[in-house]
Amino acid sequence: MVLFERTASESSDDIDIRPLELEDLRRRLDERPVEGPMTVHKRHDECQSLPNGCGNRFFSVVFRAGLKKRREEKAVDKKLMARMAWKNAVMKARTLGDPWEKFHLDTYKTEKAKRHRYNAMRQNWVVDEVVVKMENEPFNHGAMRECFRMKKLSNFSKDDWMRAHNYVAKRYMDEDTHRETYFDDVRLQMDAKLWGEEYNRHNPPKKVDIFQMAILEMVEREGSPLYHLEHFIEGQYVKYNSNSGFVLCEAIRMTPQAFSHFTFEKSGHELIVVDIQGVGDLYTDPQIHTSHGFL
Repeated sequence: MVLFERTASESSDDIDIRPLELEDLRRRLDERPVEGPMTVHKRHDECQSLPNGCGNRFFSVVFRAGLKKRREEKAVDKKLMARMAWKNAVMKARTLGDPWEKFHLDTYKTEKAKRHRYNAMRQNWVVDEVVVKMENEPFNHGAMRECFRMKKLSNFSKDDWMRAHNYVAKRYMDEDTHRETYFDDVRLQMDAKLWGEEYNRHNPPKKVDIFQMAILEMVEREGSPLYHLEHFIEGQYVKYNSNSGFVLCEAIRMTPQAFSHFTFEKSGHELIVVDIQGVGDLYTDPQIHTSHGFL
């Protein structure tokens, strides 16, 4: 719309409002102050040389400015939503309290241990020292491993064991299990985690993730026994498929089976991630079957 300049004697009813026309743009362009006689002709020639006149150029500039502003506003909205989501998560975690408070893990012996973490992208190990408190007896077990409740101090909690994170330490019940088996298991799970990230990049309806897994070497104990170390996640633990072909009823969940099928197709039928189990779509202890029998 074009709003023409009015004098002090004009009322609001005298304002001439009409749609903006291309001729208005040309006139305004030609009426700009110029430094020399050639400048007006140059601007007019440039205007005439454009396929659709100067109007398209004017509207393109306005459109790009508006688009940039909308993108900036959208980016701010995303950052605000992310900040609010984290704030809500922290508030919820504080209200839930410690689900292991009743087990009094803070009363157990404090032990120093070495933590071995594997970087699947760089294919190397990172070792650091941690401080933990672990139960003496397992609270659960599977076919091959038994599980212990454990707390580990973070860099932020210092000596405050009430704020220490809850973990599950797992060890093989067969005492003859080779130590290298623990490292092989971590490498496998971290490779499966990369497949989860690749699956998420295709923007599925529901994203997946694999537990971050490490090795805990209890250096203050005789023989420096090894444990697998994972965060404790509260919720219903479900096994969705297995190594031998078991598949949970597809009417219940589609995402775990879709993830396994994705790894098979994306790898060119060279491998498949199976034995999908965990809480929701946070999985642990997967297995990888390959066409050649090794990773």
